[in-house]
Amino acid sequence: MAQPVTERDLRQSLEAGLQETLPTGWQATFSPGRPSDNPEIDGVLDLVAPTGERSQARVEFKARLEPAQLVRELPWLTKSAASVVVAPQISARARSLLKEAGVSWYEPDGDYRIAIGGLFIERVINQSKRRSAGAPDTRFVADPFAGGALRVVRWLLIDSGRSWSIADMADRTGLTLGFVSRTFKTLARDAYLERVRGATRLTDRGALLDAWAASPLPKDSAFERVATVESREALLRMIPTLTAPSPYAVTAEAAADKLAPFARFSRVEMYVTDVAGWDRALGLTSVPRGGNVVLIKPADSGVFDGSFERDGVLLTSRPQLYVDLVRRGGAAAEAAAFMRERGELWPQ
Repeated sequence: MAQPVTERDLRQSLEAGLQETLPTGWQATFSPGRPSDNPEIDGVLDLVAPTGERSQARVEFKARLEPAQLVRELPWLTKSAASVVVAPQISARARSLLKEAGVSWYEPDGDYRIAIGGLFIERVINQSKRRSAGAPDTRFVADPFAGGALRVVRWLLIDSGRSWSIADMADRTGLTLGFVSRTFKTLARDAYLERVRGATRLTDRGALLDAWAASPLPKDSAFERVATVESREALLRMIPTLTAPSPYAVTAEAAADKLAPFARFSRVEMYVTDVAGWDRALGLTSVPRGGNVVLIKPADSGVFDGSFERDGVLLTSRPQLYVDLVRRGGAAAEAAAFMRERGELWPQ
């Protein structure tokens, strides 16, 4: 079993790491100890620039740093002009919170982001190299943006103003009470929601949505097709007149155009479970690339959760649509930003 990381270990790592990474001409001195005027901090870092300009930051060492804990401590971390948090592992969510608050952070033998006075140094290595090799913590889900946990995330975002009990979410998603409880614990740990008995409520829906959009892509199967109708708009008008061969939900620019028209869309993308059935229903022809229709067979059937009708056409949920647009990049990502600015993500 690995030995717990001590404050002394973290301090030595910070001092050695700074000597290796500081730009030429910079000097750093760490003074340990809790000053009488601020006993909450673990020491003070003094920096001297090549010009002789001096900067100072207070340092806090954490053997374990969870985002929910960090949110509680940010008010006093931001009291001084500059602070540095040092911990063995700092999650992507914690990094985002620290960056937003203007607090520097340092991982021994890992990543860091230090912005103090005129100094700015940063290193971010490949995420897969940062994953712990230890056994997973069974109190939490391994990845809140995959599998059943993503269905919980999706419903939290679809109905973002609601308070959820574990039983309510289990009924809505078809997941077990235990799994929903672990997912809620994970999201509470990461400071996306707060839990009180029988009423779990989302507290940072924007950050949760952005974290989902930045997570790895699902292993969907996409099929390029050509429709012979005169336009994409005509194809969308045709869909409500059909007996749908399987569940479907339109996504990407064609769906965004129904909510917040941004730019002319060039193709219709839709989630379906029966590709062959929709080929027949819409008279589609398979092409290797460049089709004006894309049928997407999803790896996660949760993409249909929260689908809603607009002009007779079923669209995927607003959070799912936003994530799909962001992941496509370019004009699609611009359409996502436009939709968000227009308030279409969280209609009243």
